[in-house]
Amino acid sequence: MKSPSQVPAVGGVETSYNEADISSYKMSNFLQHWQLDVKPFEATWDTRFYYRSPQHQEALDRLIYLASEKTMNLGMLTGEIGCGKTITTAILAQSLDPCAYIVVSCTNSGFSFDELLQYILWQLDPEATHMPESKFGRCEHLKKLCESAASRGRHVIVLLDEAQDLPEDTLRQLGWLTNFNGEGRPLLTLLLIGQPPLRRLVNNNQAIQQRIGLRFHLLPLAQEATANYVTHRLKAAGHSDGSLFDEDALIHLHHFSRGIPREINRTAKLCMEHAWASGDERITAQILHDVACDLYRQDNLISSAAVLASAT
Repeated sequence: MKSPSQVPAVGGVETSYNEADISSYKMSNFLQHWQLDVKPFEATWDTRFYYRSPQHQEALDRLIYLASEKTMNLGMLTGEIGCGKTITTAILAQSLDPCAYIVVSCTNSGFSFDELLQYILWQLDPEATHMPESKFGRCEHLKKLCESAASRGRHVIVLLDEAQDLPEDTLRQLGWLTNFNGEGRPLLTLLLIGQPPLRRLVNNNQAIQQRIGLRFHLLPLAQEATANYVTHRLKAAGHSDGSLFDEDALIHLHHFSRGIPREINRTAKLCMEHAWASGDERITAQILHDVACDLYRQDNLISSAAVLASAT
């Protein structure tokens, strides 16, 4: 098949296509080859692709309980890089009734308390023309906004992602917000989401540790769950049964990715592109091996370059 830049126009005169045309053509050809509607392993937080492994479902159930209880002050979700923490909390926010909850999501938490407080206030009161200048005034304003929400039957939940980057003093001051209460019930719930260092950060602050009413740690997927994860994403992308990877390829994929969803996505995406470019109809163990070896070599080159750069 000719590439777009070689396809004759009407009358047999060849025409040129810009890069966007070529990219669109390649995308269409890729999807047609694999009988898909969309690419299945892109680095997006598209909730259609969320795989409810037993532990991810348990994490989600616990977080929904944390939200519905409304009395637990603080929750903490941790996990290794790429294990699905952010998309799990996105599913949580999507699952909560907007008539009963106001969800504020902070995608990065490595800021001062004042900066995070200001962001939360603007999210809760986007039409405000003026914010109190003092820290005390802003805390009181936040309390009033939470009281107003509670009077309308809504509970405020603040999601703080990348919470392992919280400065110690910021974490300490966030504890102040858990003191907000109306008629003996907390007015808001904070959920800390982060990598394993978050647990050490919290353990070093006894006041915060004692306030955490629920915690959960996400682990990498087991081998069977990795295979089910791949099948789920392929079916969500439009494939009829999701069986494009040979069984041996899935076993190798699990071992190479260590069961980490983000690594599964990266490797599976490259395998599909490699097989498509080669005209293969399935992903075999050999294709997986070739891609894995190339990734390993490239990652080592990047690591070596970083070491050399730091030494100069």
